[in-house]
Formats: sequence, structure tokens, C-alpha cells
Amino acid sequence: MAYLPEDRETVIRYDELEKCWYFESNVRRHVTKILKTEAAFDSVEKELENNFCVYVRAKLSNLEDFSVNPFVKHKRKMSEEQKQAISERMRKQ
Repeated sequence: MAYLPEDRETVIRYDELEKCWYFESNVRRHVTKILKTEAAFDSVEKELENNFCVYVRAKLSNLEDFSVNPFVKHKRKMSEEQKQAISERMRKQ
């Protein structure tokens, strides 16, 4: 069953007793990110539709090697000139 836009969500929950993060998502780009780092998770449950993952539930307890930051932060905004200057500096390295 494909999820309608109004039904799509991502839930990230921290369990302090177990010291682990739980992720549940049916948002396409979040599902993709979780699946790309699937090896990091203890368990990953997938809901498939026509061999296409439409929902994922995952548990992350390896907090020694991986971190999660769910807090809001300001985005860095740069002009095209600033982006170009950074790009040039990176090429020189």
C-alpha cells in the first residue's frame, strides 16, 4: 500500500533505559537514508511493495560509533561567490 502525502511521517525516539534510538519512517528520502546506512542498525524491518521499500523501522544501539542529532540548527547560507571560493579552495587541497 503506497502512503499518501498526508499519511507520511518519520518518528525518531530515544529510549534512555536501553540507550538506543528507534526510527520509523515512510517518507521516501528518510527511508533511503536509513537503508543506505543499514549496517549501522541492530535491526531493520522493511515493508515492501512491488520490491520497493515503502516503510522502515530500525533500531540503533551502537552509540560508540554512530550519533544522532535531532535538534534544530541554523542552515549555513552562502552567496554563489562564497560557494565558488570554497569550491576553489577545496580543489587546491
